[in-house]
Amino acid sequence: MKKVSFIYSFLIVISLLYTQKSIAQSYGYLNQKVDVSAHQNKAFKFSGNIRKDFFNGNSSTYLYLTLSNGSTEDSLLLYKSTENMPVTEDWKTFTITGKIDSTATSLLFGMLCINYGKFFFDDFKLEVQDEDGVWEEISVINPGFEDVADSNQPIWGNTNMDSNKKFSTEIITNNPKSGKYCLKIQIKGSYGGNDENGDFVDVNGVKLYYETYGKGTPLLLLHGAGQSINAFKAQIDFFSKHYKVIALDSRGRGRSTDNDDELTYMNQAKDVKLFLDKLALDSVDIIGWSDGGIIGLIMAMKYPEKVNKLVAMGANIHPNGLFPKRLKEHKERLKSLEMDEKSKSTIDYKITKQLIYYPQLTFEELKNITSPTLIMAGDHDVITDMHTVKVFQSIPNANLAIFPGETHWFPASNYKLFNSTVFDFLQKEFKKPKRY
Repeated sequence: MKKVSFIYSFLIVISLLYTQKSIAQSYGYLNQKVDVSAHQNKAFKFSGNIRKDFFNGNSSTYLYLTLSNGSTEDSLLLYKSTENMPVTEDWKTFTITGKIDSTATSLLFGMLCINYGKFFFDDFKLEVQDEDGVWEEISVINPGFEDVADSNQPIWGNTNMDSNKKFSTEIITNNPKSGKYCLKIQIKGSYGGNDENGDFVDVNGVKLYYETYGKGTPLLLLHGAGQSINAFKAQIDFFSKHYKVIALDSRGRGRSTDNDDELTYMNQAKDVKLFLDKLALDSVDIIGWSDGGIIGLIMAMKYPEKVNKLVAMGANIHPNGLFPKRLKEHKERLKSLEMDEKSKSTIDYKITKQLIYYPQLTFEELKNITSPTLIMAGDHDVITDMHTVKVFQSIPNANLAIFPGETHWFPASNYKLFNSTVFDFLQKEFKKPKRY
């Protein structure tokens, strides 16, 4: 029975992660399953208290609750969550209400933590309303985390996360909501969640997160639209042996914050310029992948003093540089997001709009780039080969590498070839041509 319960819990969490506005890099959860056969047709109320570290970038946590009449994902009768309710550094009570279905046999409730950070929980309560309108509390396991006598017992209900080494739970005495104890959940990470190598910088109305590895010439890594630092894990491993690698989360991605401004490549390029100023870096080599490549091109045009050498992989300078099918997919995605008002406040919505309407550069502008530049793509990229070739032809001191059989995901799918090609380019000596 315990095995079935865990499989059911796992299916629930996987289905929840697939509903996220963006893909979670890492996650952890705790939950409990309660028999509600005796409470069918009754109203229920589930509540808990949450806070998180004063700042965790785009990490998030929320409570969720499901009703089921079986032990598989297909048997779900109800799903509710507090997903869109913000969690802050102060304790706040979150509540989910509803009615238990006439066929429901089990109620599963818990908390889901997404991406790197520290999250704190206390004082959970599950109640049902009887025929007289009186709320009756249903007993749950360790609701206030005051039971710490047996360290060999699970902290909370139907939980089995031993295989997730990034996820840890601990009952602590620091700042509980009430009583003596509360629960801390911490999700650690390697690249993109490594606090020992990471830090934050305030620039341009946002807080940017970055990590630094290795020593030597500074090499800045700029990721793609829906990515984060972690996308460059194969590059960090390789290039940190030769360079001082600085991997940056773009605004609204990874652990970097966003603001109310429209998301454009121009304001992201300004983010990067100011970021380099804050780090007192006069110039860097840049590897930009997809959107990161676009930002790199803009950096080389607008802030040439900051760019020593530039590698732009899978970068377009206009939406028409995308294959028509790809651009159509973005437009269909935008229509879908616009049907839900809540989606319009997400980074996913901003990213999709940016992919459709930006960048708006010209081939003539590229002639102002003086940095030695390597334009890269796969011959099965989302950018047309002709567009990539024209980008290369427009830059005075450019090199071109289009790889047979490779896609837009070349830096990850064939990282050894990608890394060796980029390394050879970065090691060469070039003279910058005069600006037009």
